[in-house]
Amino acid sequence: MVAEDGTVERRRMRTVAEKRRIVEETMVRGASVAAIARKYDVNANLLFGWRRLHQRGLLEASREPAVKLLPVEVTTPTVVATRRAIAEVSKPRARASAGTAALSSHLEIEWPSGVRVRVHGSVDPGLLTSVLTAMAERR
Repeated sequence: MVAEDGTVERRRMRTVAEKRRIVEETMVRGASVAAIARKYDVNANLLFGWRRLHQRGLLEASREPAVKLLPVEVTTPTVVATRRAIAEVSKPRARASAGTAALSSHLEIEWPSGVRVRVHGSVDPGLLTSVLTAMAERR
């Protein structure tokens, strides 16, 4: 919104406590929602929306994230030498012709329920997405 002096006004983000306090003022017998909206520089339609949320008990939940995030723990990768890797390193020709050795990757995801998904080597991102989606639906 542009003010009369040409400056741009930013939207004010109100806390749930502020919204609740303003809504409670509108619940007083004889209170004018329009007058209270002007008093706090809030659009009356927005204030009516807050009132509806408050009456349904949803004003608190209106700020909750829509997506539930899972805790993630990042650990230092450990390198475990396999017999095959040791054999490859011990061959001078194989090491020289291969250039840089291919690194194998390891990904492990553990749900709070104890279910684990382990991925070794390279994986198709689409396949991994499908597996994780299926695991999330089973929970």
